[in-house]
Amino acid sequence: MLKVTAQALREMIDHCERDYPDEACGTLAGKGGVVTQAIPMANAHASPSSYEMDPKEQLQVQRRLREEKLEHLAIYHSHVATEAYPSRRDIDRATAVQDFFDGYYVLVTLKERGRPAARAFRIRDGHVTEEELNGG
Repeated sequence: MLKVTAQALREMIDHCERDYPDEACGTLAGKGGVVTQAIPMANAHASPSSYEMDPKEQLQVQRRLREEKLEHLAIYHSHVATEAYPSRRDIDRATAVQDFFDGYYVLVTLKERGRPAARAFRIRDGHVTEEELNGG
């Protein structure tokens, strides 16, 4: 189960809605296994169908997490026209970095404008497992 405070969940969804019609992306961080912060990042692709986090910005975020003694618990991004479920590209990307990041992947769907929905997943060796997302 991925535990997320109501404020962090709202911050993540607000970011996704702000970046619409492009996909949004960012990091979820916290302490004790509970997400307390959504950290928005720029989508270098600026695209409605893909995202890429800038490596320099990723390093800055990792440095910030170390300085604030926060855990990197999840990566999030939005799907603007499809369900909140990992695409083949999402699965391939997660599998490629699984030795460096073994956290959660949170997807936010904006398919139905005004009714965003978030779901959490673990992706390991190309296999997707949905995890409970506790938003409060």
